[in-house]
Amino acid sequence: MDSIGDSDRSRHPALDSDLLLAFVTVADSGGFTAAARYLHRTQSTISLRVSTLEDRLGTRLLNRTSRHLALTPDGQTFLVYARRLLQLQREALGALNVSNEPITLRFGLPEDYAGTWLPALLERFSTIHPEVRVHIHCRMSTELLERLDDGSLDLVLAVRHAADSGGEVVGEEAVEWAAHRDFCLDRERPLPLALFPEQCVYRRRALQALTERGLAWQVDSTSQSPSGLRVIVDQGRALTLCERRMVPGQWRVLGEAEGLPPLPAAELEIHRSPSLTHPAFEAFVQRLREVMTEALPTTL
Repeated sequence: MDSIGDSDRSRHPALDSDLLLAFVTVADSGGFTAAARYLHRTQSTISLRVSTLEDRLGTRLLNRTSRHLALTPDGQTFLVYARRLLQLQREALGALNVSNEPITLRFGLPEDYAGTWLPALLERFSTIHPEVRVHIHCRMSTELLERLDDGSLDLVLAVRHAADSGGEVVGEEAVEWAAHRDFCLDRERPLPLALFPEQCVYRRRALQALTERGLAWQVDSTSQSPSGLRVIVDQGRALTLCERRMVPGQWRVLGEAEGLPPLPAAELEIHRSPSLTHPAFEAFVQRLREVMTEALPTTL
């Protein structure tokens, strides 16, 4: 039986943070290839680190096949402690402020949400963590998630694009058909639409709803930017999609009265890189949740 003052460390495995991080990232990302992208290492390096950790622990943490990877019972148990060990290390280093290196958080979100939530979010976060530089990337949700997957971003606020997307749902936005108040709907002609490009989740859902309703439509204009769409719609010749709370004063909402189908709400998710390591980043996520809670009555 070990005594309280036992100093023989040779009998205890060394749990290096690089090994723990490799294991946690593989578990969170679902594979060695994805983990390698997140950690900017080769797949062989990640595999070696997990194997080394298993050797030191004397147990297998992952069951690997050519097509499937899953945690073993020991892996499921150890994952809880691995997360805690990494978190404690981050908190300890943060408390000591041992690094003079600048800290950068790469945050992505759709442009139409940037103007709504970024000012309050950045003000609150910079007050408690002035040492962190936040780099903002505004793109469509699908592109942001691709950049997160390849390691170019640390954190993303995106529209939920699939039931199994893996993000944390933090709120909902009501989506409406909208047009300039001078727009005249001609029921004898296909609906003239101004939409985001094909990758847009809103666009796919809207066109599906129109098709299921049996309505003819044509996409007359597209724009990657919300401001570009606003310019197009302000001409009074096209219909678009818009979050209900963001409908401009010179526009009007259209719906069942005009024969248009209702649209599903947009679920907003937070996605984070498994390699997100600095304790300040969790504070950023918490500030983001707070800002959204205040802005969206349906925030979960």
